[in-house]
Amino acid sequence: SQSGCSQSPVSRSSHSQMADGASAAVGAAAAAAGGGEETAGPSRRLCAGGYLNEEYSSDSDDAPLIDPGNSSPDDDGDDGLLDRDGASVVRIRIPEEERRGDPHQRYPKERGKTILAVAMLIVAGVSNVIVLSVVHEKVPEQPPLPDFIFSLTPYYAYGLNLTEYIMLSSFAAMALLILFHRHRWIVLRRLATIGALLYFGRCVTMFVTQVPVADPNWHCSPKLKGENATFANVLIRALSVVTGLGLNIGGKHTLCGDYIYSGHTIVLVVSALFIGQYSPRRWRIVHWFSWLMTLTGMFLLVMSRGHYTIDVIISYVVCTRLFYVYHTMAAMPSLRISPQNHHRKEIWWRLFEFMEGRIMRPLPRRYDNPVPWRACIAMIRRKSNLQ
Repeated sequence: SQSGCSQSPVSRSSHSQMADGASAAVGAAAAAAGGGEETAGPSRRLCAGGYLNEEYSSDSDDAPLIDPGNSSPDDDGDDGLLDRDGASVVRIRIPEEERRGDPHQRYPKERGKTILAVAMLIVAGVSNVIVLSVVHEKVPEQPPLPDFIFSLTPYYAYGLNLTEYIMLSSFAAMALLILFHRHRWIVLRRLATIGALLYFGRCVTMFVTQVPVADPNWHCSPKLKGENATFANVLIRALSVVTGLGLNIGGKHTLCGDYIYSGHTIVLVVSALFIGQYSPRRWRIVHWFSWLMTLTGMFLLVMSRGHYTIDVIISYVVCTRLFYVYHTMAAMPSLRISPQNHHRKEIWWRLFEFMEGRIMRPLPRRYDNPVPWRACIAMIRRKSNLQ
């Protein structure tokens, strides 16, 4: 093949097959016009040198077959047919809307939707704490349930604190990645939407089923009794937990009953998933390390008796399934409208359509500086010169 048409996955795409067919048709027409003789020059395709080697699905903003600006001065004006050095060349016309341009035109920021998604996440998080404050009154005062991993591992009280440090580190790494992603508003919107769905689901599972405290050494705040058992006191107690971000290291999390399913595991798994999805593919060490930290945090969480093993397993399954389904639908618009797409029956589908309705292709793995330092410096210099 030609140097511009290397044996890359993209060069073997449907566009390339169309170009091959067009080349064959042109060659056949030329042969017929010349009395059955073949054309003087070889028939070949004209490919864009730079775009074709990029992965359209994740690592490039666009990947048209042919650079619209790559035209020959010998263009005979025959709708895409060039005569260059005696060779028949087929040029595929790329529609204007498919040509390279501002990536934000094809990936709209939609800041309003992102702000709404973040607000949903905040409401879901506060709702979790309020439900926990209610459930705290209903936790059965019984010995811990049998747990297979509990029987195999020693009790390690400091494991919960270590898990939370790992969790905060993973979340900070994910937040930094989103900050420098070119389409940070879209990624943040997806994070907030998925997180809100997970925490709203956790509200339901916590409320319907209460299990005994897994750590017999854990200090639970006294239950509200008599005249103190009012909803106002429940809210006040919940707000005290919110100020500590619901973390044990904050020193204000003394409520019991937040087991099924694990909130710590939600943060660990979702952080690893987003780091793997939106960081460069060549950062394989980072991807492996993030999952290693996630698994370590989950294991320490069980060793500290902060959660039952079933809490962690359910949380992992729910997080990964929702993430994979959401991103598959977001990356493949044809699946959204397919009659065989049974995910349209999901309770959250309308929310998904609202958040992702204008995103019609996978997000590229591209990054930029969130603060335009050069523009700021230039503006300061202009103002100083005016003065």
